[in-house]
Amino acid sequence: MNTILIAHIFVEEGKRLRRIAVQDIRYLKAAGDYTVVYLDKGEFISSSGIGSIEQKLDPSRFMRVHRSFIVNLEHIDACHRDIGRLYLIMKNGQQIGVGKRYMHQIKSLIL
Repeated sequence: MNTILIAHIFVEEGKRLRRIAVQDIRYLKAAGDYTVVYLDKGEFISSSGIGSIEQKLDPSRFMRVHRSFIVNLEHIDACHRDIGRLYLIMKNGQQIGVGKRYMHQIKSLIL
């Protein structure tokens, strides 16, 4: 596979495209054929699907934790279990549930 990891992406902002640094992304959420990109300074829509964006992100920095979510590992503050499910707590307080299919990836981060 010939993957090119990117440092910046362009997201829609009205009728313009805005360049954002990949390192500023907190997490991404699938929204149909689109992806919502969450930053500390707001959220933006990308017309690319979450799967195509995932292929361009550095896997040492970003991890798919659910079929609808990719998180920036630098923005995870904590995690907790509740009734057999694992939740990531992001630095801004957002909770993101980890899908069963992705649990092994999170477990690899736990010492």
